[in-house]
Parts: sequence; structure tokens; C-alpha cells
Amino acid sequence: MRIITTILALLLAVVNINAQEKMKENVNFNVWPKGKLNTAYAKYFIGNSYLAPLDADNGGPVNVTFEPRCRNNWHIHHKSVQVLVCVAGHGWYVEEGKEPVALHPGVVVAIPAEAKHWHGAAKDSWMQHLTYMTKVEEGASNEWLEPVTDAEYDKLPASSALLSVSDAEYIERFEAFAYNEVVEQVKKQLDDRTRYICYIATLLGCQGIDKYRELLPAALDKGVTPVEVKEIVYQATAYLGMGRIHPFLTATNEILSARGITLPLASQQTTTMETRREAGTQAQVSCFGDGMLDFWKSGPEDSRHINKWLADNCFGDYYTRTGLNLKMRELITFCFLAAQGGCEPQLKGHIAGNYHVGNDKDMLIAVISSNLPFIGYPRTLNALNCIRSLEAAK
Repeated sequence: MRIITTILALLLAVVNINAQEKMKENVNFNVWPKGKLNTAYAKYFIGNSYLAPLDADNGGPVNVTFEPRCRNNWHIHHKSVQVLVCVAGHGWYVEEGKEPVALHPGVVVAIPAEAKHWHGAAKDSWMQHLTYMTKVEEGASNEWLEPVTDAEYDKLPASSALLSVSDAEYIERFEAFAYNEVVEQVKKQLDDRTRYICYIATLLGCQGIDKYRELLPAALDKGVTPVEVKEIVYQATAYLGMGRIHPFLTATNEILSARGITLPLASQQTTTMETRREAGTQAQVSCFGDGMLDFWKSGPEDSRHINKWLADNCFGDYYTRTGLNLKMRELITFCFLAAQGGCEPQLKGHIAGNYHVGNDKDMLIAVISSNLPFIGYPRTLNALNCIRSLEAAK
């Protein structure tokens, strides 16, 4: 048991390292050097920071690099003014009693003498700022105070939310539409939990990884369980491929781990390699009717194996898992296909599947209406046309 626990801990460490490596993409260390690990002041920081003095011999500025979530303690500069120049990534400057200042490249902050403050990276971004002291008076000193608690820090939004600062007018109008007008339209058909399940599946389908990172914590707050989230991501593999879901799986693990949720979650698997084909066929029958009973062995000989894979892999490996029922699994598949576009023949098939498991026309129209702000009008209208064509064919 101890060996298994150790292996799991190592795997989680690899996941976290991979997530942090992904977040380094917004900081090019060839432009502003990362420098060396800040061991001299480590006791005044939460997380790792790095120092790269620029023209140290002449007292030039220092480039400070913060890893995601890293911040320094509350502190005060007595008889001197500190200047911060953000050069890469996203972060925060917080002065006691004032509104937080979002740091992104080009933002300059002059910190008044005697102001109690802290600065650091956003939750999901590395950040670099240059720093230097000016207006230094005789007897100037730096007073380190208490750490910035997780409760204080977590009130600040992720870097993806910083658009509300740089593009306030645009974001205000988008959010009024997406989270007020649209929600009001669909609230009779979709409760909050179902709506967020559909958001998650849709963002997978349209590859909206940044918005996924932003909305997943909200989905968890709305009652979507960690198991349900994982099952949505797993099932997306059959419709999007591992190449496209891998960043979402990494992001999911990172967000769940940050919430103190132990990984891996309890297994939801119900089949073996020997039973998956038969169980998958039964899932197909449950979704589409008895005509699927022998589908796995139908079709031209040179491609018959794909129909078999649909039974044993797509349905046998994913639809047979617990955590989501068939009704919800067909609904998220509808979201995957509508969001990625170009899958209208398969979308029509799964609209029929949704009807078969109990998701009616009104429900599906509510779902595509709810998802419209994230996928746009063309894909929404294409999905609506697929519904209309099936209705006309009845």
C-alpha cells in the first residue's frame, strides 16, 4: 500500500510539473532572464521566486520572476518608493485599503513610502516584473510583515479574468448576454448544474482551454462533482481525440488538486477487456435501439474494425462507466459534436440518440442556446438545423 501511495504521489507531482510548464508559455525567459532561485528572501515568499539583477554593478533594477500563486508577504518600504514594471505574464499588486491592481506587461506601479502592500503572480500564470527603488531617504528600510493567506489570495481572479480590466466594456456586454440574457431564456429547461456540465463539454468541443480553466471552479461550486468532470473529459476522448483533450485533463487535475481533492478518484469502470464489446453494444442499443445489436460486425470488410471499435472502445470503454448516466452522456456528446463543427452527420445521429434516452427537442434547443456565447452563431445554427431536419423527417 505504501508503494502504491508513493507512486500516486509521484504521478501527481508529474501532473503539477506539466501544468506549470504549460503556464510558462506566457513568459519567455530569453527576453527577460529568470535568474536564480530566490533563497535569500524565501522566508518572506509563498511559492518560488527567482531574481535576475540587471546591471548589478551599477545598482540597476532587478527582474523578479514569480511562479503561479507565488507572492511575497505584506511589507512596507520606509522612506523610499518602490517601482514595479510588469514585463511578462499576469499578477497582482495589492495595497492595503485600495482596490487590487492587475499586473500585465506594460503596467507600472509606484508604491508610496509607508504603504503596506504585497505583489505576486496570478493563480494560473507566471509573472515577471522589474523592480527598483527611488526617492530613497536616509534611514530607508524594508519591514516584512505577515504572509498573504490563501483566503486573501484566492479572492483574486485568475489571469483569464483580467480582461475585465483591460477590456471592461467588452466583457461587461459579453457577461450580460452570456450569464443574464441567455440564462434567463433557458432556465426552465436547464438548472445551473446541468448548464455548467454542458459548458464544460462545449469548451472541450471548441477547445476553449482558457475559459475551461475559468469556468471549471464555478462548475464545481454549482454542484458538478469531480467524478462527473473527469467522466466528461474521459468521454471527450472518443469524439475529440487524445491530442485535443490532453491539455484539459492536465488542467482538470491541477484545479482538483488545488482544491485539496485527492487523485486518482474512485474508479468508475464496470467492464473488462473481455466484456467491453458486449457491454458497449448494449449501451448502443440503449441509446439508439435494437438496430445497433449487430452493428459492430457490419460494414465493408476493410473498415469493419472501426464499427467494432465504436462498440468496444467508444461505448464499451466510456458509456459503460458509472458517474454519468446514459441520458447525460448523450447530452454531453451532443455538446462535443455541436461545438467542434463539421460533424453534422454524427450530430444528427446523436440528436436521435438524445431523443431515445429522453432529452427532447426543447431540451436540446435550450442547450445549444445556452452554449451559443462560447461557440458562436454559425455552429449554433448548424446544430439547430440538424434538429429541424430530424423533426421534419418524423
